[in-house]
Amino acid sequence: MNILFTVQASQSEFDRPNETVSVVVGKRALLPCYVSLKDVKNNGTDSFKILWMKVNNSAVLTVEDRAINGDSRISILHAYADEWNLQIDEIDEDDAGIYRCFINSGSFKTLQLDVKVPPKIIDDLTTVPYPSPILAGSNFTIKCYAHGKPTPKVRILSYDHSDNVKVISEQNEVTIYNVSRSTSHRYECIASNGYPPDVARSFQITIQYPPEVILSINEEIITNLLFINSNYDEIRLKCQVTMSPFGKIHWMKDSKRVNSNYQVYHIKNYIISEIIIKYLTNDYQGQYTCIASNPYGMNSKSIQILSLPATTTNRNTLRHKRPKHTRLTTVSYSTENLRMITLSSKSINNTYQIILLFCLLITVVYFK
Repeated sequence: MNILFTVQASQSEFDRPNETVSVVVGKRALLPCYVSLKDVKNNGTDSFKILWMKVNNSAVLTVEDRAINGDSRISILHAYADEWNLQIDEIDEDDAGIYRCFINSGSFKTLQLDVKVPPKIIDDLTTVPYPSPILAGSNFTIKCYAHGKPTPKVRILSYDHSDNVKVISEQNEVTIYNVSRSTSHRYECIASNGYPPDVARSFQITIQYPPEVILSINEEIITNLLFINSNYDEIRLKCQVTMSPFGKIHWMKDSKRVNSNYQVYHIKNYIISEIIIKYLTNDYQGQYTCIASNPYGMNSKSIQILSLPATTTNRNTLRHKRPKHTRLTTVSYSTENLRMITLSSKSINNTYQIILLFCLLITVVYFK
């Protein structure tokens, strides 16, 4: 189809010579073209034809009120004699560009169609929602890239264990150094450009670390050596372990593995292994060790348990025969002081050393 126009300097036939129209992708665009019939007649044109063209690719879109490019989205709105508006449905990014409304006299109006695009996450450049597990002590980089027009702004947020939120970066990437068990496990990226909806992606990271062990007796955290008074009805020896991934837990008594008489259960993020001693005979005395392991390491804690004679008062009074050169001395020790005595577990390895410790406690009364 050959259409020839002679472009004239006068643009008085149009309401305005230039205009910009902005529309969000997926919506309908209306490009206005108002022709002054009076000016057209004054210019010596009694009858005229309107043509729409996209300048970027020189494609003729309509002639008069007919679409001729085969695109069903395009139509002419000609409700009034002086209106020749171009309508484009379901706008996409490729529709952006420069359009002209021509009169066959050669005059034209230029319109810039600016297509706005809400943000969208670029999957190939962005961290996946559930990345591979991260080993404690290593570094981890979160990446978040988004496409849109205008270019989206990115914020990366972290959530602590109480779901308190904090912005940690306004860049596309952020590196978390030396991750540990206490490092936040949940992050979120939000991209926005002023044209909703904003888009977000959450990241849930898994941190792997070797076991951490805490020992307690009757809910009281202990360290190395413990004397237990025989007035106790029972002893609850508890081993609290946190590790990722979950591994194995077992007990040793002295040099033998304990294969029964203990239970294992979960509380929140901890594994609890508990030995309950109900009959306090001499057999329960000795060194108890809780050992936990997973693919990233092993950890253990030990406790030496020793029975003391039963008492019916709150104080134990020890009397000793005085030598000829000294006077009789009475030294009192509270049951509580005897019950909790902390020594290095490495220095107490057998029953002989424990007996020696008692001897030292008794002989101290001879020195004033």
